[in-house]
Amino acid sequence: MSDYVLEARNIIKTFPGVKAVDDVSLEVKKGEIMGLIGENGAGKSTILRVMNGLYKHGTYKGKIYVNGNEVKFSSPHDALLKGIGFVPQEINVMDDLTVAENIFVGHLSSDKSSFTSPNVLSKRAADFLKKNKINLVPQMRVRMLSIGQKQLLMIARALSWNPNVLILDEPTTALSNEDVDNLFHIVRDLKERGTSIVFVTHKLEEIVSLTDSVTILRDGKKISTYQKKEYNTNKIVTDMVGREISNMYPKRRTNIGEEILRVEGLTVEHPRIQNRNLIEDIEFNLNKGEVLGIAGLVGSGRSETLGAIFGQLHHKKGKIYIDKKEVSISNTGDAIKNGIAMVTEDRKNDGLLMLANIKQNIVLSNLKKIIKALRIKKSLEEEVANSYMKKLKIKATNAQTMVVNLSGGNQQKVVLAKALNSEPRILMLDEPTKGIDVGSKNEIYNLINDLVEMGISIIMVSSELPELLAMCDRFVVLAGGKVTGQLDKREATQEAIMLKCCL
Repeated sequence: MSDYVLEARNIIKTFPGVKAVDDVSLEVKKGEIMGLIGENGAGKSTILRVMNGLYKHGTYKGKIYVNGNEVKFSSPHDALLKGIGFVPQEINVMDDLTVAENIFVGHLSSDKSSFTSPNVLSKRAADFLKKNKINLVPQMRVRMLSIGQKQLLMIARALSWNPNVLILDEPTTALSNEDVDNLFHIVRDLKERGTSIVFVTHKLEEIVSLTDSVTILRDGKKISTYQKKEYNTNKIVTDMVGREISNMYPKRRTNIGEEILRVEGLTVEHPRIQNRNLIEDIEFNLNKGEVLGIAGLVGSGRSETLGAIFGQLHHKKGKIYIDKKEVSISNTGDAIKNGIAMVTEDRKNDGLLMLANIKQNIVLSNLKKIIKALRIKKSLEEEVANSYMKKLKIKATNAQTMVVNLSGGNQQKVVLAKALNSEPRILMLDEPTKGIDVGSKNEIYNLINDLVEMGISIIMVSSELPELLAMCDRFVVLAGGKVTGQLDKREATQEAIMLKCCL
């Protein structure tokens, strides 16, 4: 009997022009929580997709073993039948079905019958969710769930197959702190029951608190493996990025000027619930060369506030002033004309054209820069795209690389490049480091400092309070769609912010 429940041996996976995984071997012990960490583009998602059959046998070199026996998966369903559950990073649910139907899709009936009633299915789902301590309503349409709830639903769906190995690819990216705590409880409970977990994350604190071992990948190669007793966060970071990062949150010179933006009484109606507002009477100001942090729990109205300022959401009342003059912003075009740019939280749905290349995405925000005599000048288009690729260190063969083929971190950098190409005076960042590795985070922090020193004013939303506290000069706290407090840097602590988050 093998010591390992799942093994990948000498895996090589190549895409056109890129060797994504280069001779990587991974071993997962029974009842172990194995961490897998590395920069964006290190090969983590690729090796996972090989191990769960998404990349079928024959499309890669190397071998996969389950309980010591070689397997040749031709689909994820093959892997499921062998006890390998997989929860991808991307949200993948059926919006028009119920929670119960999503959980048990593929095995709706608990017996050999081909029919099951909705009531029976809901009862079965309720029992299952209660057992696993997942807070979802079986009868609810999935379309009504938040991103975090959809992530929990995907985990529940994988667990419904009773896997021997559960692979979680960046499972906490969209979760609130409460949901993360719940997930960790679920994972630890699964471990106690003998289930093995492969846990992929960019967050070192999650590796340290949750996993029994960690394997580090870099540039498609396996760099090192450490057992829990050997953990050293500085060494792990160095192995990840190939260099030592001595200062995660770089300092900057503060030179805050006069007010550039003021918001008064901003109110947005709830699109589905009568007599309820998403945000109500939001008021704050932003000064030139300042980084203003917006803090709050999930559902507090942070993203909605940015969306209203950027013209994505219609505000039924309220005023927006730029340079102390009232401006009318009815759509995103109005915002861009007034010098406002935004990096959205959901880059795939709102930030990028996934089936376009890097160059097309970047130049789209400012076509006048590359149009001469009513025609797009190709040389200018290339020059603009290449300059941002170099400035933001976007890893790709060239600017013609399709965005869909980039890692999550490099996709985020393209979104940033697109926003900066509009030459904004005010840049709004909604979770700018979400799903990004340590090295890329440090690069974005340095970029934020560079932009501020150039005189650009920044509004930053982040669920990571240490990040927000380190990078921002002043803080606005939201709860229930309203401003519950404003703090300057001297008085802002995690405790002070959380107290106001709960008002």
